[in-house]
Amino acid sequence: MPGRAAAQGARAFSVFLDCSGFYCDRDFYRTDIAFVDHVRERTAADVHVLVTRETTGGGGSAFVLAFYGQHRFAGVNDTISVTTAQGATEDDERQALSRTVKLGLARYLARSPERARTTVAVEAATARDSVTAPKRDPWNAWVFRASANFNGNRERDYSNDNIFGSLSASRVTEAWKTSFRINESYDGQSFAIDGDRITSIRRNYSGSAEQVKSLTEHWSAGARASAGSSTYLNQHLFATVSPALEYNVYPYKESTRHMLSFLYTAGVRHFRYEDTTVYFRTRETLPFEALVMNLSQKQKWGSVSFQVSGSHYLNDLSKSRLTFNPEADVRLFKGLSLNLFGYYTVLHDQIYLPKGSLTREEVLLRQNQAATTYTAFAFMGISYTFGSVLNNIVNPRFGGSGDF
Repeated sequence: MPGRAAAQGARAFSVFLDCSGFYCDRDFYRTDIAFVDHVRERTAADVHVLVTRETTGGGGSAFVLAFYGQHRFAGVNDTISVTTAQGATEDDERQALSRTVKLGLARYLARSPERARTTVAVEAATARDSVTAPKRDPWNAWVFRASANFNGNRERDYSNDNIFGSLSASRVTEAWKTSFRINESYDGQSFAIDGDRITSIRRNYSGSAEQVKSLTEHWSAGARASAGSSTYLNQHLFATVSPALEYNVYPYKESTRHMLSFLYTAGVRHFRYEDTTVYFRTRETLPFEALVMNLSQKQKWGSVSFQVSGSHYLNDLSKSRLTFNPEADVRLFKGLSLNLFGYYTVLHDQIYLPKGSLTREEVLLRQNQAATTYTAFAFMGISYTFGSVLNNIVNPRFGGSGDF
């Protein structure tokens, strides 16, 4: 590749590095890949590099880099993959990505006038590089993870504590996917008002297990089970068991770029309630079915995803819910970007609501779920950037490089 000093005088061509779907250290790539012009607008680039990321079964990351030639390189496209190991640091990941981007850009250098001053070198193998992978995995592809966090804040008349912990185990192979997980969360608030102290506590416990079998490039089958409790939902115990079947219109191996899947599941749910419900139940077991449609696209113009899920109880079809969940990060045209996220759920299955009325404190502090026919959330952002498309300079003074 051209040297750094030479590259600063004359850069080979322009590149748009598109890695907004995860943390992307753009300052690092501008300085490490210095033989090209970095631009902030994809349509101005000679090469558009789209990076997508998936989590591997072993807890690492698999990156897929799609190179799209534009303008003088129109029609020259390529795809390269790189994987980082479990526990890889941020620097490990950005070094691996930078190396892969440089390799992918080599074919464009070979088609540019700068090929006369381009060299490609392969470093000598080190002892670390020469170590072969073990033939036998002592963990048999199992990955375990434990996490916990706490946050709290204090004022004279107010306190808030949040505690969350989880344990998980998973095993992912080409043929099978197995996962187990347990969670616990605590949310406590305390207010002092006119000499009185009001306390609100919400606790949630849950556990789940999933087993999935890969049938073909488009079909999967499996089963799910879960159990837990929620003070907010008046559930002393809930338990669900359900087999499921999924069909993906695209081959699963293309999921980093596009996916259109339909998942059907049916099973039973058992509830034991903290208080008697509005239907005068303290416990019940109900059959249900659900259908989930997932659509996702990650392309040069941005990414969109849309999920629609619906479910109902088979003994009473009126007890149902329907959820819409759209998400988009789209570059509409030069300089104009749209970002949105939200969900809307139509609720008609609140069989767990306790009979009687909630107190004023329970409503204001959200201690218990109140009766409702819908829940909704929406976020939308729009930005327009104009001016110079060159994006090569890195200046970290006063804490930033002026990046858009």
